[in-house]
Amino acid sequence: MSYQETKIHGTPSFPYAVYWGLVPDWLSGFPLHWHEEMEIISVREGSIGVSVGNSDYTVNSGEFLLIHPQMIHAIKQHENCRGLYVNILFRFSMLESGQDDACREKYLEPIYSRELLMPEYISLDHPLNPGIAPIILALTQSADTQRPGNELWIKGKLYELMSVIVGYCEASNNAQAYEDIIFEKLKHSLRYIEEHYADSIDVDAMAAVSNYSVSHFSKLFKQLTGVSFTQYLKNYRLEAAANRLIHENTKISEIALSCGFSNLSYFTRAFYQKYRMTPSQYRRDRKNS
Repeated sequence: MSYQETKIHGTPSFPYAVYWGLVPDWLSGFPLHWHEEMEIISVREGSIGVSVGNSDYTVNSGEFLLIHPQMIHAIKQHENCRGLYVNILFRFSMLESGQDDACREKYLEPIYSRELLMPEYISLDHPLNPGIAPIILALTQSADTQRPGNELWIKGKLYELMSVIVGYCEASNNAQAYEDIIFEKLKHSLRYIEEHYADSIDVDAMAAVSNYSVSHFSKLFKQLTGVSFTQYLKNYRLEAAANRLIHENTKISEIALSCGFSNLSYFTRAFYQKYRMTPSQYRRDRKNS
C-alpha cells in the first residue's frame, strides 16, 4: 500500500515495461501513486477515469495520457463504463548516453523536472494524437517479441516518440511551479499516512506535516484526493485491514486495533459500508476464491 512505487518496471539494465488493465473486471482501479518512470496510458476500448495532480480526465478509446515522472496519479472506473487500456512505463535513464548528452540536457532533464511540460490529455482531435498513435500501437504490439535486437528497436521507437512529443511541450510558468511545490508537500502527507495510519492522527497533525493551516491543508487535500482527510484516512485503514484479513490469521479485533480502529463495532460498520460484507465474511470469501 505504498504511494511511491519503488520497484523498477522491466529490469535495471532495461527499465521499460508494458501492462494491460481492464476496469472494473480485472481491478476496480489503481489508487494514488507516483514513480520514477514516465507513463503513457492508451485506452483501447471503453472509457476510464484518470486523475493527474489536480486534474481529472475521462479518457476514451483512441485517446492517451502522458504522465510526467514523479507525478501523482490514479486510475478509476468512469461511471459504469468498462475500460481496456495499456500502460507503457520507462525511465529516462535508458535514453541517456552519458553526462555530456544533448538529449538529456535539452529535453529529458527539463521534462523530468517539469521545467518543460508535456501535454497530458491527448484527445482524438488533439494534433499530437496522429503522431504518437502508431508509435504507441507498435510498442504495445511488440511487447512480447523476442526477436534479435528488440531492445534497440524499442529504444528507437521511444526516441521517435519523444521527438514527436517535445514539439508540443511548453515551458512551465510560475503558477505551475507553485502547484508542483504544493503537491510535493502533499506527497509528504501521504507518506505520513502510510507510515502512521495505525496511530492516532488528525487533520491538525497532518496540516503541520505540510506546514499549512488546517483550513488550507483540508482544501488542498480534498483537491488532490477527492475526499476529506478524515474519509481518506478511514478508507486507507480499511484497505490495510482488508489486506491483512486475507493474508493473516490474526483475530479480527486485533487487526482492527492495529489498523487504527479502537472500536470494533465502528470498524465492522465502516467495513460493511465499504465492502458490503462483514470482516469475517470478507475473510472467508476472499480465502475461498
